[in-house]
Amino acid sequence: MLGKTTQKELQPIDNFDEQPEIHQHPMICLFDFEDDVHQELKRLKFNCVKGSFGSSIRVNNQQHATEKLMKLNYNSPKNLHEFDIVMLDMTGNIIEDFSADDHSLENSKGSKAYAFLSCFPEQVFDPRPIAINFISNEIEEIIKKKSIVIAFCGQENTVDYEFVEITSHGYAVKDKRSYSNLYFYSSIASRSERNGNKSIIVKGNKISPILEKYIDGIEYSSVFYHPTEWKDGKSQKIEEFIPLLFNDREEIISYAHWVGDCFILVFPDIQEKSQFISEIFKIYLPEIMPDIFPYHGEFGWLHNGEYLLPNEGALLKQKLELGIEYKKNLQNIEQNIEKTRDQYSFLHELIYQTGDDLVKSIEKYMVWLGFDSVVDMDEKVIDLFEEDLQIETDEGLLVIEIKGIGGTSTDKACSQISKIKYRRAEQRGRFDVFGLYIVNHQRYLAPKNRKNPPFTENQINDAKLDKRGLITTYNLYKAYFLIEDGIITKEEVRYSLFNFGLITLEPSNTISIGISNEVFNNGKVAIINLTDTCTIKIGSTLIGKKDGKLSKLFINSIQINGSNVDEATIGEVGIALNLPIKKGTELFLREA
Repeated sequence: MLGKTTQKELQPIDNFDEQPEIHQHPMICLFDFEDDVHQELKRLKFNCVKGSFGSSIRVNNQQHATEKLMKLNYNSPKNLHEFDIVMLDMTGNIIEDFSADDHSLENSKGSKAYAFLSCFPEQVFDPRPIAINFISNEIEEIIKKKSIVIAFCGQENTVDYEFVEITSHGYAVKDKRSYSNLYFYSSIASRSERNGNKSIIVKGNKISPILEKYIDGIEYSSVFYHPTEWKDGKSQKIEEFIPLLFNDREEIISYAHWVGDCFILVFPDIQEKSQFISEIFKIYLPEIMPDIFPYHGEFGWLHNGEYLLPNEGALLKQKLELGIEYKKNLQNIEQNIEKTRDQYSFLHELIYQTGDDLVKSIEKYMVWLGFDSVVDMDEKVIDLFEEDLQIETDEGLLVIEIKGIGGTSTDKACSQISKIKYRRAEQRGRFDVFGLYIVNHQRYLAPKNRKNPPFTENQINDAKLDKRGLITTYNLYKAYFLIEDGIITKEEVRYSLFNFGLITLEPSNTISIGISNEVFNNGKVAIINLTDTCTIKIGSTLIGKKDGKLSKLFINSIQINGSNVDEATIGEVGIALNLPIKKGTELFLREA
């Protein structure tokens, strides 16, 4: 949202008979390393792509002058979570001159845009700390699997950012936060600023001989504190945290950290970085994490394609062909996902949008629902206080007020539609006008975590007295899938929107046959007590209701006293269903 990222795609090998230049695994992403590091890893036949936290911008802000609205310029693969190794170089900083074209709103979509505010006395805008914060979210996903994260840490830089929202009325600061350029994973050790170049190697580590070669070219800017945990009644140092280098005050300047199956290495700045990285990739890392290095290490030549075992070549070729076919199929699926998201974007907009965008999504929903005449009143200037949508139907005129809000509705917001309803009735000269208030409430929360329903008892009672309806966009969203599953019809939903008070969208042609107080066979067999209100038969359609969720079920068989029967009317019966249900599910018979 706040910066551009770039998708990096791996190219398939067309000719298997030729030795591949690059091994597909491990996948490595390099953030802000010099080209010599990238070229050295490519020479070693590693599969690596480049990323960047972005460059700092020389803004030269003047006092009392116009502030600058800045965009981020970081670059990261969209599938970063799929990578096996992520490497971060946080020891350098490129500064570029400000260009208005790079920070314009030319390609912004919608009624709002977002940026960062840069003003006097700031002379250089540094986007890297917040970019690192964004990328750290992906790193947290990588840490959950077998992976490696390597960071070269320079001086810590904490930046205060002002996050602004831009509309047609100008811009306003919406949030202020500080971010550190060294906070790249959540378990990073506490640290302090300290500069120096005297290093002491911690003996006994497998990497110690490599560090010995580069000890004279090390320069540190931060020291780290060994994290502790409460264990056996006292505070103890975490064993998974392993110091690699001390300074002359015995403070940690480099360490290794096991977080689950992820191996994290933190180094200071090292002068001959490309050669140091080359050695740890050839010797150290394949021994520590052999599963990530199937073709590398000191004996990687055994698997480089020149010394095949019997039938291995044919199997490898088959593996390659399957991989290429998999990528093609995956690409087709991803394209179909994008088409689906574009076609049905209005459903997502129902549960997160506000303003005109929310109105447009509900307008599209109403058309899909089968209403013939849906009018967006924002496009017809009639009076100052008007409804958002009008729908002319055989039942009368449905006027709709729509809100997208961060909290829940006030009494005034719920009742505003009443005034509009009576005004329209007076204009029409008849009382066939129905009022409906639709709200996307607590829209920053996931819908399942919101207060549902969001209306107070007084608001619901007042709506009944005023003969107007209240409903949430989340209910409309859920109704879409109930309709698709055949649990409720579009006609039933359309009819429900003319009801008063709190509107619930449930099938109308059903009769309760009881609650499943006992279930067996993993929920596919339910015991119920019929009360002679209806007759169930093999093949009957049932609607199950549990915790407000509805499901469509079919009766596969019926038993009374252990004997199979074709139908039942009264008493305790066992019914076998096509889908499992939970204990306490209320079952309704769908009438023909």
